[in-house]
Amino acid sequence: MKTKFKNKYLLGYVDKKPIYLSAPSWDCGWYWSLGNENCHYHLNGLDKRVDTCTAIKNHFGDTLRIRRSHIWTFAELIETAYLLKSTAETLRSGGAHLSTNPCAEIIKNVDEVTRINEVVLPAIFDALDDILFKDVNLNKILKGLVEIDLVGDTEISYQYMVENGLKPEDIKGKEGISTSDYTRLQSKYYKELHKRNKHEEKN
Repeated sequence: MKTKFKNKYLLGYVDKKPIYLSAPSWDCGWYWSLGNENCHYHLNGLDKRVDTCTAIKNHFGDTLRIRRSHIWTFAELIETAYLLKSTAETLRSGGAHLSTNPCAEIIKNVDEVTRINEVVLPAIFDALDDILFKDVNLNKILKGLVEIDLVGDTEISYQYMVENGLKPEDIKGKEGISTSDYTRLQSKYYKELHKRNKHEEKN
C-alpha cells in the first residue's frame, strides 16, 4: 500500500494543544487519526450536524493551518477517503456486520476492494499530502507577504502571491493585512486572472 503521505502534519490547535493528522497506515485496513500524545480521534467524528469543511473550520478556528483556498478540496478528499474505506470494508465482508447478510456473495467484490485499497485511497492520500505539504509553512509565507507589501509595490506583492500559490481568500483578515491592503491585492489578483483568461480564450 504505497502513498507518499508519510508525515504527521500539524493541522491547528484545540484548547491551546497542538493537533496533528497522522499519516495513513495499513493494518488489515486503513487507519489515520487526529490528536497528540494525550489523545486521538477522527475527522469523521467531528460535528456531524454540519458538513465536513465547516466541522473542520469550527474545530480549529483561526489556528487551522490549511489555507482557505484549499479547505474545501481538503474536506472533499477526507470525506471521500472515509466513504471509500467503508465501501471497501462492505465489499470485503459482504455486509454491514449487523447480522448474516443473505446477499453477501453478491455484495463481495475482491477486485474492487483491491482497487480501492491499492490504487484509489493511496491516490487520495497523495493529494492530501500535496495540500498539507504546501500549507505547512503557511504562516511563514503570510508573514513574508506582509513584509514585502510594506514597500507598497502591489506588483511585487502580487508576484509573491502567485509564486506561493496564495489566493485572496487566503490572506483576508490575516494579521498584518489591513482591509485596504486586502482590497488592493484582491483587485490586482482578479484583474490579472481576467487578463489571463481573456488571453487563453483568444488562443
